[in-house]
Amino acid sequence: MKRELPLPANPPRLDLLSGFATVGAQRFALTGNDRNLLLALALARRGIAADRLTEAMWPQLASPAAYNRLYVALHRVRRRFAPFEIILQSGRSYRLDEGVVEVDLWSFARLWDNPAGHATQALADQLDACLAERARRPLPEWMEPTLRRLEEFAQSVSTTLAERALASGELERSMQYAREALFRDECDERAWSVLIRSHLAAQDRIGALREYRVYSRALMRELQAPPAWELAHLLTECSILADSPSHTTA
Repeated sequence: MKRELPLPANPPRLDLLSGFATVGAQRFALTGNDRNLLLALALARRGIAADRLTEAMWPQLASPAAYNRLYVALHRVRRRFAPFEIILQSGRSYRLDEGVVEVDLWSFARLWDNPAGHATQALADQLDACLAERARRPLPEWMEPTLRRLEEFAQSVSTTLAERALASGELERSMQYAREALFRDECDERAWSVLIRSHLAAQDRIGALREYRVYSRALMRELQAPPAWELAHLLTECSILADSPSHTTA
């Protein structure tokens, strides 16, 4: 959704994945119901009804108690961000005002359909920080689909940076980025391809074979499948697999 009006100078910013907000020069932690309310509103950019909010945030409570908590949370958040009116109400539906507030989830959503077009070290660092922070500040279960998409986005950014580094001959960096991607998903074919080709570019035949065998074991363990034919063919062309008596049981 495009903003109809430009943001005000120094707009409030919600870094919901890390659990902080910034208003002017003040930065403060968002906890409990305040953070969960803002997360729910950020995910439902066109608005979310009060009953859906209460079901998501307090499924164990009867309606009167849940509605009471919702109104308390709304009042507290509005007061904390005053004089900015960051929450709009239409009947019994609520949404964040995109013309007033910046949200980290929205910033990522504008990028994640084209990770290769936006991959930078700064973006990779930002994504890593957000994903690392969730271990210290857990998010509600209904955030899991968004977190999985964020992880996939971070994965693709790291792999894109690895491929670029390999293409420019920065072999240490290409290996580093590839290993960062494999830390998240040990079966990422693109990352393994970059890592193995980086070893080959560095004339490290033993290293390339070692990584291929680790990849093979990971695939068999997780997916019960062999590596892509292209990787095996690449190593055979370099006379690596052909010279290895154990390659058939890698």
